[in-house]
Amino acid sequence: MQFLMKMMVWLVALIGSLQVLASEQTDDQRLLSISILLESENPAAGGEYELALTMTPKQGWHGYWLNPGDAGFPTRLSWRLPQGVKIGEAQYPAPSQLLTTDIMNYVYPGEYTLLTLIKIDKGIAAGSSLPIKLDASYLVCNSTACLPEQQTIETSIIVGDGKASDSRIDTFSQWRQKLPRPLAAKGRFSVDNGKFVLALPLPDSIRSDNAHIYPIMNNTIVNSARQSFTHDGDTLRMQTNAGDELGELFQGVLVLDNGVALSFEADKADPAALISDRANSNGSASKNTWVIGFAAFFGAILGGLLLNIMPCVFPILSLKILSLTQQGSKEEARTGSVAYTSGAILVCVLLGGVILGLRAVGHQIGWAFQLQSPAVIAALIVLMSAIGFNLAGLFEIGTLTSGSRLQDKKGPMGDFWTGVLAAFVATPCTGPFMATALGAALVLPTGIAFMIFAGLGFGMALPILLVGFIPALRAHFPKPGAWMTTARRVLSLPMFITVIGLVWVLMRQANNDYVLSVLAATMLSTVGLWVTGLWQQSQRRGEWWPAIALTLLPFWAVISWIPPAHAAAQIEQKHVSEAVVFSQDKLEAALAENDVFLYFTADWCLTCKVNEKTSIDQKQVKDAFEQNSVVTMVGDWTNGDSEITEFLSRHGRSGVPLYLWYRQGVSKPTVLPQILTPSILVHQAGK
Repeated sequence: MQFLMKMMVWLVALIGSLQVLASEQTDDQRLLSISILLESENPAAGGEYELALTMTPKQGWHGYWLNPGDAGFPTRLSWRLPQGVKIGEAQYPAPSQLLTTDIMNYVYPGEYTLLTLIKIDKGIAAGSSLPIKLDASYLVCNSTACLPEQQTIETSIIVGDGKASDSRIDTFSQWRQKLPRPLAAKGRFSVDNGKFVLALPLPDSIRSDNAHIYPIMNNTIVNSARQSFTHDGDTLRMQTNAGDELGELFQGVLVLDNGVALSFEADKADPAALISDRANSNGSASKNTWVIGFAAFFGAILGGLLLNIMPCVFPILSLKILSLTQQGSKEEARTGSVAYTSGAILVCVLLGGVILGLRAVGHQIGWAFQLQSPAVIAALIVLMSAIGFNLAGLFEIGTLTSGSRLQDKKGPMGDFWTGVLAAFVATPCTGPFMATALGAALVLPTGIAFMIFAGLGFGMALPILLVGFIPALRAHFPKPGAWMTTARRVLSLPMFITVIGLVWVLMRQANNDYVLSVLAATMLSTVGLWVTGLWQQSQRRGEWWPAIALTLLPFWAVISWIPPAHAAAQIEQKHVSEAVVFSQDKLEAALAENDVFLYFTADWCLTCKVNEKTSIDQKQVKDAFEQNSVVTMVGDWTNGDSEITEFLSRHGRSGVPLYLWYRQGVSKPTVLPQILTPSILVHQAGK
């Protein structure tokens, strides 16, 4: 019956096609146009670049995916290339479904772009013109007719310096985001009584309500049959009707309801094995989840505790501890420490909730995502400058000082907001124990995830709690006196160092005009705070108006415009010249011939920068890499990158740093410690 339905559809399409041939098509006007665009305007010899084929059907018409479905045929591409030029297989974006009376087709209802890699040999001289021709044959259809078309597209490549304009980088980045990303691990499938069951490794936190699987090879599953999805722990299962041409390997593309596409491979397994896996996962998933959750919780506490030694947090922590030693009673000290802890936990939980919420709706973000925004960096520069000048004595804020005339106004509310401030300025940092814990939080159930985020805030506040609840600790601190004024001023230095670091990060993210405007806004804010300090000394009314006016108005003007997304592309190369910029395709290509050291970094990550200076960029490490033909690959997360975010998530991380060592031909890497030494890298290279 289905065969007869297909024949009827094709008969109608044939009649419609003859009508189109007779009335619509001419040599000058086709139903689908094709254009070629290269990633670089003038690619360099010896380089490898992406080439885009943009297919634009007329309104109401559609093209076909590499597997067209029950009817149609895929696009066929035949290249005519000059000597010294090679081109790879075309990569297709995820398609849409077109169901017509039980006939399922996989189509593109609008413009779509295929990407491929083109490689130019080193021996081709600069300035050479390389003619490229493409013979394309394809099918284009609408609701009543189908028409096969053929055309030849010609272009020329001028070999040059390999540079690319910002607009072209932006365009290719958008096209690249639409390509399916490969799952890190293989799935398994089974066939039993005509039922196809597929099991894929996918975290339970990823929604699959409206997901669909598109088979690469036709007739491996029944295209028009209903696909039923369920989650068993971190395994996604799909059941549908099996096709007639299933082999030992099933390849497909999973498209989630948020539009994210994942390509995968699955090996055939015995049906009993998949049933056993499901029963075991149902029985042990809850137990394993809680074990992992508690381990991540304690890791988050340790990570939060270590955050207190960061330059931007240590001064606040020190002054708060000194403040607690001056409390008049045990109850006041305990209340103050609990209020501080509540503020720190609240910020971590709220930030974690924002991350989980945005990921649930399809955004690929991780921990410290806020530092990928120049506006947030600008806000931190103004805030850190204000804290530094407060510690230096330019003006007074009761919640940050000790021994000031505002001391009587502090109380639990002041302690609470100090905890909020400390957590806010500390959370962008990622240190030991934190990365694994926060990575686990993003794949565990929501309740356990919030417990882990709360653990981070609790770890940050733990020194304050200990001082507040253990009188013996308070007794060991020196008595209040004039020395505290000097200590405050000394503690202002780490805050100003933090400001310098934030300015450096902003220089990497934005253009010079934006950085200058942020510095001007900071200067005006400082003038306002200075006037406020003078009015505080004279006990004048409205003492905070100069600071408020000269901070909020200039800052609002600064954040009302955002620098171009690729302004940072105009800045000098940030990483060693030997490093290859990360992409999944480049990683797979490099692994075919070499070991690969892959690391992910960001300019605002202090741990990353220390590791790069003390280990990765050391001469003995570079020499060892060169002797053993190790490829260094770097993923820069400074401005955010959804491909990197997804890659980090697949390896159980929510942020940077992450250091991976791949052996040649081995897809599973060794995870290196977050604190590197040259000996670790040299040892890995010599294995």
